Amino acid sequence: MRVVVVMPSGPKDAYAPIADAGHELVFGTAESSRAPRPSDDDLIPLARSANCLVFNEGSRYAMESLPELTTVVATGLGFDKIDVRAATELGIVVCNTPTPLQSAAVAEATFTLMLSVAKRLNGKTSRLRAGRWAEDHDDGALIHGSTVGVVGLGRIGTLFARMLAGWNVHLLVNTRTARPELYAELNAEPVDLSTLLRNSDFVVLTVPLTEETRGFIDREQLRSMKPTAALINTSRGQVVDEGALCEAINEGWLGGAGLDVFSREPLAADSCLLALDPDRVVLTPHNLSSAEAARSARMQTMIETVLTAMDGRLPDLAVNPEVLPHWRGAR
Repeated sequence: MRVVVVMPSGPKDAYAPIADAGHELVFGTAESSRAPRPSDDDLIPLARSANCLVFNEGSRYAMESLPELTTVVATGLGFDKIDVRAATELGIVVCNTPTPLQSAAVAEATFTLMLSVAKRLNGKTSRLRAGRWAEDHDDGALIHGSTVGVVGLGRIGTLFARMLAGWNVHLLVNTRTARPELYAELNAEPVDLSTLLRNSDFVVLTVPLTEETRGFIDREQLRSMKPTAALINTSRGQVVDEGALCEAINEGWLGGAGLDVFSREPLAADSCLLALDPDRVVLTPHNLSSAEAARSARMQTMIETVLTAMDGRLPDLAVNPEVLPHWRGAR
């Protein structure tokens, strides 16, 4: 079987178990924070005759152009850039590779962003390095006693909420599915989105990117938040209207923001986000959750998933198991 790894994450020898199992292993571009992701026209020649594609993207056009393709494996949690409906129609199984360590890493990153914004860490650090000391306007905000609103209560949202235990916060949650036992465990109050936005001092987004969540934090939603509140996003950049967020920060109808994800990545040099007050806005390059232990666990899960699929068995991590009756890879 031919396995094409489009943008290798980490050393290439980490993928050796795939080749050791007798599969042809092909690498695309080396992963880099500055490397452009290949277009469909670049991807199709690279993945010609591929049975498995290790990549976090997959359009209908690309998959239709690869008749030998049976499997697409996204490394990590997200698979929103893969057209799962098209894959299912074409008989292609799509898998992601979530691991407990990766979820914990993102939850920790989310907590780090919230604390950094609350304590105005950016500004204090830069002023100290510039030879200045504490100043009157350096006051931050307390997490203790605040109201924290978590939108989305999946793996990451739940872990983040558990980290709040002991901080004496009023926890509001907004979820698609009622989970009363979990609410009781977290001492959380389930509310609708508008109530959460109006009352939270920190609004934390841990939602997947779907048609419902794409751009759902828009100008109107930001306007409804407290002028002292902060928005924290470690989910997907596309869930927030970045132009509206810049307007909210610049005009003072939102207190701050912490972002590790952006609608366009790498973040464009002319993005309005880069001009925002660093005292109130913390921006990190979609790697705040990076940790060697989490990366290694994700790599192991990815390899196991690829080998299972190439052996003709539907992986446990298939996100479209309904493909099985007409899966191209079935034996």
